[in-house]
Amino acid sequence: MDKIFISNEIKLQILKVSGLPATKPYNLAGETRLDILNYDKDEDFCRTLEYRLQEIASQYNTGKIIVEGDISKSCTVSHCVKLVFP
Repeated sequence: MDKIFISNEIKLQILKVSGLPATKPYNLAGETRLDILNYDKDEDFCRTLEYRLQEIASQYNTGKIIVEGDISKSCTVSHCVKLVFP
C-alpha cells in the first residue's frame, strides 16, 4: 500500500466534496482546516467525506472504520488522512 498515493486520493476527495478545483490535490497542506475549504457551509459535506474515506479505507484494506461524526469542519487534512491509516 503506497501511503503517498492514498494520501493524495484522500486529498482529492476532500477537494471534490468541497466543490473546489481538484487538479493538484498533492498541494493541499496537512494543516489546512476543512472549514476554509467550504465545509463550514454544509454539514452534509462532512458526512459525504466520511463515506468516501470509508470507501478508500475499504478499497485499500486499511482496517479502519470511519463513522458518522468522525469528521467536522474543524478537522484538518492530516486528521482525515489519519482516519484512513492504522
